[in-house]
Amino acid sequence: MQLSIVSALTVALGVASALPAEVEVRGTPSNAPVTFDHAPDQSKSFTCGGKTYTGHDIYVSAQRGVALQEISETRGKNQYPHSFDHNDSKGHQLNFPSYCPEDKDRMEFPLIKNGPYDGGKSNTKQGDERVVYFYEPGEVDNNGHAKATYCGIMTHVGAAQKGGFILC
Repeated sequence: MQLSIVSALTVALGVASALPAEVEVRGTPSNAPVTFDHAPDQSKSFTCGGKTYTGHDIYVSAQRGVALQEISETRGKNQYPHSFDHNDSKGHQLNFPSYCPEDKDRMEFPLIKNGPYDGGKSNTKQGDERVVYFYEPGEVDNNGHAKATYCGIMTHVGAAQKGGFILC
């Protein structure tokens, strides 16, 4: 039996319409090293929001944020990483270091223990803490690794208003 082009197209469209309407296509972010200026010591611990994180937890979270930016992807309902280009957090002034500019390339990404965060499309369980870093896409070090600047960590815990942040 020979199908005409119109018949073949009709069959193909019928098969395509039977596929699930919402398929999340995700790239695989790189685990390549990232060079962070002003990064915390990976062997030390830091308290934020009543939780203790290692410098390695902080590095891994920021590394994943940069890797996702490099492939133009986000994770979770809130589409992380996303820009954190201001110092006002619901009426509370955040004082980031001067080397971390208020700029569209200053980003926030969820900070979790033994991460990194890799939430699905509807995932809202990213926790209360964020790592903040500055990354200008395409900037690399002498070894060809992405180069970024660590700005700090922040939490919703203890913020004056719901949804606000305080620096740790």
